[in-house]
Amino acid sequence: MGSQDAISNEKFTSTNGAQVYVSFFSYTFDILSFISIIFVIPYIHNLIYPSPNLGVSLLVTWGGVAAGSLTRPLGAAIFGPSGDNRGRKRMLYITITGSAIFTAALAGLPTYAQVGILSPVIFVALRLIAGFFIGGLIAGGLVFSAENLPERFRGLMTGFAESGGSWAHVIGSAWLLMTTIAFTGAAYAAFGWRVMFLVALLPLVVVIPVLYKIPESEIFAISKKKGKVKGKALRRLFTTPKVRGVFALSLISSIGLLGFDNLTENTFPTFLKQVNNLVPSHLAFIVLVGAAFGVIGSVLGGALSQKIGRKPLAIGGGVVLMIISVLFVYLGNIPGTLVDRIILTLIPFYFFASISKADLSLYLNEAFPTDLRASGLGLNWNIGYGLAGIWPLIISGFIAVYGITVFPLAQAVAVGILAAFYTVSSIFMKETKGNISSERSQLEAEA
Repeated sequence: MGSQDAISNEKFTSTNGAQVYVSFFSYTFDILSFISIIFVIPYIHNLIYPSPNLGVSLLVTWGGVAAGSLTRPLGAAIFGPSGDNRGRKRMLYITITGSAIFTAALAGLPTYAQVGILSPVIFVALRLIAGFFIGGLIAGGLVFSAENLPERFRGLMTGFAESGGSWAHVIGSAWLLMTTIAFTGAAYAAFGWRVMFLVALLPLVVVIPVLYKIPESEIFAISKKKGKVKGKALRRLFTTPKVRGVFALSLISSIGLLGFDNLTENTFPTFLKQVNNLVPSHLAFIVLVGAAFGVIGSVLGGALSQKIGRKPLAIGGGVVLMIISVLFVYLGNIPGTLVDRIILTLIPFYFFASISKADLSLYLNEAFPTDLRASGLGLNWNIGYGLAGIWPLIISGFIAVYGITVFPLAQAVAVGILAAFYTVSSIFMKETKGNISSERSQLEAEA
């Protein structure tokens, strides 16, 4: 009873606040590095690889995006164990810097008209390197605050940190709106889109100085002091039967939910431009409004998860995602002039996907012990996003063969299947709420 009283009386300290800040912006700029590309794909795909067949041009450009997604698991496999063995802060310094520099380098990408086939080659190469660092960034960023928060604040504040993904859409939309206003017509095609990538440099200014001033993760430090950090995290993740089973089940959840997320929020700019024929300013405004509801969904999802538990919210959220997948068919028939109707159709995707992502973030933090947390969560999340990069390629392939009219139906079917993966896996998951606090109490009680 005493340990439970201690947990319920834990204070939210200034250090906790700084940790949430770092996690929030780490996740914000992880997603922003991706958004800075997908927001301009509808307007630059012909600059990177021109083709009379829209599907082929999109296929090549989305292939570059997918390349960056596919190297994320490699980054997680290297930096995750480093975070589990040597600490979270060191890993975050390296990965924040690497992801910022190599994403911003896309601002100098030469076009196909300038260097020919080297343009998509350079694009893919920069995405491969940036994706490697981003994989490590998420392995450290999502655990840094969640594993140290007082139990009663863990859901709400982890949801807030995860809302960084939606804030990335807000920042990206505002940045896109700013660039389309500053550079119009031929100026945007020549230079304006390049400015979009410079937003990736912001974490060097707003995250690194704060990270420098705060201490290492408390529970990691306690675990290391008690001799619980045993090294070889990656090997133990796959050779420990109990942990291996948890990893396999949670991986299905990550593949389903993060694939759903990528095929909705992250492909909306391309969908709205090619299907609804939206102009850049209207597109930026619509995504900005939708992302605002994503912020609300993340915070609400974290709070609900703390109230009712990770498993019930995962199952209920998955069912809702399956139901709303059919909205893509309706969205495809809305004229681009009816901006208000498009916004109302997109809001459920942003809102409910964000609720589920906050819940998944909590589950993955609590499903693994401290000495395997960065590796387990990092690989799960990044394999999920790595495979998520493939789905737009599949959709682009359908467009290349059958034309743009197949886009809405193909999207609806694909996201429905991915939501079903997430829902079914959630049924078999074990409740994890309270696991971190129990582990910490046990560590502190040991002599």
